[in-house]
Amino acid sequence: MERPTAAPILPELPLQELECFAVLVHQLHFGRTAERLGVSQGRVSQLIKRLESRVGAPVFRRTSRRVELTGLGRELAEQVVPAFERLREGYDTARARAATARPLRLGFQCAVYQPVARVIASLPEGAAQLVELPWADPFSLLARGEVDLAIVLAPCREPGLEVLMEFSRQPVYVAVSAAQRLGGTDGLSADELAALPLIEPRGPAPEYWRRVHAPRRTPSGRQLSYAAGAATIQEGLSMVAGTRQGLLVCERSTAYVQRPDIRFLPVPELERTSLEVVRNERRPHPLAAGFVELLAGQVD
Repeated sequence: MERPTAAPILPELPLQELECFAVLVHQLHFGRTAERLGVSQGRVSQLIKRLESRVGAPVFRRTSRRVELTGLGRELAEQVVPAFERLREGYDTARARAATARPLRLGFQCAVYQPVARVIASLPEGAAQLVELPWADPFSLLARGEVDLAIVLAPCREPGLEVLMEFSRQPVYVAVSAAQRLGGTDGLSADELAALPLIEPRGPAPEYWRRVHAPRRTPSGRQLSYAAGAATIQEGLSMVAGTRQGLLVCERSTAYVQRPDIRFLPVPELERTSLEVVRNERRPHPLAAGFVELLAGQVD
């Protein structure tokens, strides 16, 4: 003998229809409601008609010029709208707490620049965790899921990694020992740069990225030579201070790595560099989109 199926403790609620109803109560406009919900206007009409069929009477009065609540609709709105607002607040609070419980691990190369620092400061305490990325290995930690977002020197063309935004386009400088007498009022010429042994990134950075940040030729065709490698910017700068070698860095980095034994000279002929915010497509983090939106509001 079959056992009777147990009835649900609560009757099934038409949540989609009620959510649409709650938004339409505020908007009193089918087009704006559709835009707010991210659906078509026809879908809004369909959901409201379905709700009215379930309730058993109209909840809105529609004319060619306006949409207004019926008496039954006002009674329903008094109950449904506050309830949905509380549901939304509870859901958002739970997401925020979950995000804080698992901080946004933010990888960065070279330095945490001012716009990035301002965004981090605007987040709830503990919501972001900074992880320094090696100069010569910008992508490995992100690919392995050890960071959730990475702010790295462009370009990134790695499979499975998605560029969310590009910013901070900067001219290139060369770091040289303060004891060297190089450069003029306009910086270092292509001829002077070609005569200077340079330090390149030493690590697993892909070749296309390496060619941008350790170019083999200037745009005018002068060949550049590399005499040594460094895994980090700080290692490279220490090598520069004690040798006659040079290290290419972006303009903004020069403000964060100042030392009395090093000079920074602009190299106008070299192509400018930029930063990218990159994520792992397979490991999204709930704070990532909000972080990028905040950062976009901080940069030019």
